Amino acid sequence: MSETAIPVPEKAEEPREPSSPPVEYRLTIREDKMAVLLDHPDPAADVHAAVDRILASFVELELADAPDGPDLEDLLTEAATPGEPLLGFPIAQGREPIAPVDGHLEWAREFFTEGWAIDEESGAIDFWEKLERRSVHSGESLLTMVHPVEGVPGVNVLGQELTPPKPGKIKVRCGKGVEQSEREGHTDYRASVDGRVRWADGTIAVDDVYAIRGDVSLETGNIHHTGSVVIDGEVSAGALIEADGDIVVKGMVEAATIICGGALTVAGGILGSEDTHIAVTGELRAKYISEARVDGLGDITVANEIAHSMIRTRGKVEVEKGRIAGGETVALRGIEVAEAGASGSTHTLLVAGVDYTLREKLAQRHQRVDQLEGTLKKIVGVQDKVQQSRQAMTETLSAKLAELSEKEEIVAQAVAKEKEAILRITRTALADAVEEIVILAELWSGTTLQLGEYKHNVRSSVQRPRIAQIKKKKVHVLPLGDGNMPEE
Repeated sequence: MSETAIPVPEKAEEPREPSSPPVEYRLTIREDKMAVLLDHPDPAADVHAAVDRILASFVELELADAPDGPDLEDLLTEAATPGEPLLGFPIAQGREPIAPVDGHLEWAREFFTEGWAIDEESGAIDFWEKLERRSVHSGESLLTMVHPVEGVPGVNVLGQELTPPKPGKIKVRCGKGVEQSEREGHTDYRASVDGRVRWADGTIAVDDVYAIRGDVSLETGNIHHTGSVVIDGEVSAGALIEADGDIVVKGMVEAATIICGGALTVAGGILGSEDTHIAVTGELRAKYISEARVDGLGDITVANEIAHSMIRTRGKVEVEKGRIAGGETVALRGIEVAEAGASGSTHTLLVAGVDYTLREKLAQRHQRVDQLEGTLKKIVGVQDKVQQSRQAMTETLSAKLAELSEKEEIVAQAVAKEKEAILRITRTALADAVEEIVILAELWSGTTLQLGEYKHNVRSSVQRPRIAQIKKKKVHVLPLGDGNMPEE
């Protein structure tokens, strides 16, 4: 260590033991210039004299911010032990600079986690299910940029300023679908639309349309998106697509599961399986549907064929230039098809004017009514017991009866509301129902036509346009023409 010191000779003292050589009084500036160190043989022996020596040495060393006499005296009095030397004691210190804080990013959650989901029980890796979760909703917090904080300069014992380094800065550009707001020391970024968050080259954005330039495959993994999805290629077997908006597939859909909150358009066909299904809130359009399970709320329009599939919708099913062969097709607002059924033993069931969601809706309501009526029965039973009791009607019993009566009224009102809801749901389904099946070209034997609750088994094929309608509580298959036309 390089030192700057002023040796100060001491007056002759009594001889010390050989094991305790005398300590030379001196002040030393530490190598980093951040402290003045004191070596003193016994400052407690004469604190006033020690203070005078030290102050004089500060002047000779031209040190900045020398302590004043009283403070120095207090410092030595506290630090010194009578009869013992004081070695390397920091009699004065500089001020260290305060380090800066670099700007940094704080993500609201793990949007871009790499890897795949692992089944907790088997430990198997699901290569379809990536861990990343980049779908966000409008208003959701995405990212906070914490602004850099400048450091505070320090000073050494020579009075020289010590400048801290500059803090690291970070830049974030606000892209489409994102809004930013400022608060002290922070910039917050939130999604302004439903979509998929994207981070590239310092830009944060939310894409409301998720565009997949190729196929949905193991490379892309399953798709979970809060907006719309456009797929340039095909959807491979085993995939899962969940989107709150529309889905457009420019290729075909193999045996995959699709949950679509908007309209589903498939330029190619849909090939399903027992283990997959398609649920669509809006309209569905496809070239063909084969061996698939489809549940919809809107119209289903198919260009060529629906084959051996389970199709259910609250809209209308239209295959105006193709056929429905095999399986079951249920449409609340009617069916229109060029060819119904097929030659051979293939059985085809066409059902119009039936709401496939009604049974589940009513079952839930009826279950609720049963629960409420059970509660009501218990309340009435307790009331009867209290009233039939031979005990005198005390103030407590009267209060209990009043409480039970109030509960009885509340539960009875709830029962009435549930029954009203059952009637309303049923009436809505009936009002929307179109009990009609239009066959534009051929109707094959082995086909069953059902309108509402009434069925008709076709025993002879007909190669002319026909329409199935209810007349006198029976399904009649009539020539399509004047007087027998579809509902507008």
